[in-house]
This record gives sequence, structure tokens and C-alpha cells, in this order.
Amino acid sequence: MVQIDNQKIGAFIAAKRKEGNMTQKELGDKLFVSDKTVSKWERGLSIPNVVLLIPLAEVLHVSVTELLRGEQINEDQVLNADEVERLVTDSLDLTLQHTIKQRRQGWRLAYLICLLIGAAEITLLLRIGLTWHALAENVLLFMGMMYLFAGWFCFFAKELLPSYYDENKINYYAQGVFRIHLAGLRFNNSNWPIISIVMKAGMLLGALLYPFICLVSVTYFGIAFWDTIKIFVMFGLLLALLLAVYAAGKKYE
Repeated sequence: MVQIDNQKIGAFIAAKRKEGNMTQKELGDKLFVSDKTVSKWERGLSIPNVVLLIPLAEVLHVSVTELLRGEQINEDQVLNADEVERLVTDSLDLTLQHTIKQRRQGWRLAYLICLLIGAAEITLLLRIGLTWHALAENVLLFMGMMYLFAGWFCFFAKELLPSYYDENKINYYAQGVFRIHLAGLRFNNSNWPIISIVMKAGMLLGALLYPFICLVSVTYFGIAFWDTIKIFVMFGLLLALLLAVYAAGKKYE
């Protein structure tokens, strides 16, 4: 059975590039990618995105099948339809996995940046006179809850659901100790990526907005004003997140 081999494809791209007397930068310029991207292909660290397969094959003067096999195909050598389909499917799977990996890395970085900003907000709240005890009663509690769930989505939640979610009407998701149940909203692979983005962005934004609103309220209106509005701010942020999740989920359901 023919399978995708990153190292073999990379070596084939490098050989064909050199046959064409092109540098990595020149090949990258023809495909509108960087020379670093070409270098990753040739070292087997990644494979070309599926949308680049045809233009790359044309530049190297090979067929897409030869590119995915990482070898020249003799004229008398015939591939059956199953082999070609397997190559294309594996290429799509690898491209999707690479995209998911890059997206997850981006969200992890965003999470760490938000943690640093949150720590700075807490420092400012302490400097204007709030005590750790006062912060623990609401601000730290809300931030901790938001960061906990946002951290799970950024670091552990799956980007794709099992296929049975697409075949059945399921409105809950379970992974480890975490459970999500939203009545009236069906989870599937059409809306789950969007729901995941909304959850991550919404919870990180909420974790930053709550202490910021507290800071502004205490600074300009006093602690008594904050004590009056804090519960409304908390439920307002949670309600906004819930509505955003339902809106996104229903739109792509």
C-alpha cells in the first residue's frame, strides 16, 4: 500500500528543485511561500499544503501523484484508483493535522499572554488598595474559572469530533473530567471548530475584562460602586459568552 512519507517527499522536492537549478528562495517565490517553508518540506518536517500540490508539481515538472509518492513514475507503471485516492486522502489528513497543530500553538501563546496581562491587572488592583481577601471573593474566583476552562480548550480539547456526532443529534460533549451540555444546540464537525474558537476567545476576553472593569470602577467610582455592580458584570459576561456560543453553533449547525 502506498503511503505518504514526509522524508521521501522532501528529498524528491529537493532533487527536482536542484535539477531545475533553483534555490529554495526561488522555488518559494514561484509559490508565494518563504524559503523557510521550502526548507521544512525538504527536511521532511512538513508537506506542502494541499492547495500548493498542483502549482508545486507544475514548477517541478512532475505529476501530483509523483510528488505525493516522492518518486518518479515510469510510463509503464500504472497506479490503480485506490492508490491515488489513498495518497490524496493522506495528504489532506496531514495538511489538516498541520493546520490544527499551528492553530493550537497560536491559542496556547494567546493563553499565556492573557495570563501575563491578568497578573498585571491583579497587581494594579492591589496597588489601588484592594486586598487579596477582597479580590479572592469575586475577581480571582471569576478569573480562575475563566482561565481554567479556557486552558482546557486551548491545551486539551479536540479540534474534531468523532464521526458519530455528524450522524446523530448530540448536544453534549465529554472529554475526561470536563462535560459540556447545551440544550437545543447540536454539536457536529461543522460547528464545533467555531464553537471552540468562540469559547476560547470569549473566556480569555472575560478573564481580562472582569478585572479591568473592577479597576476602572474602583478607581473612578469607589469600592462601594464595584460591590454593587460586580454580580451584574459577572453574569453579563457569562450571558454574552453563552449567547455567542449559541449564535455561532446554530449558524453552522
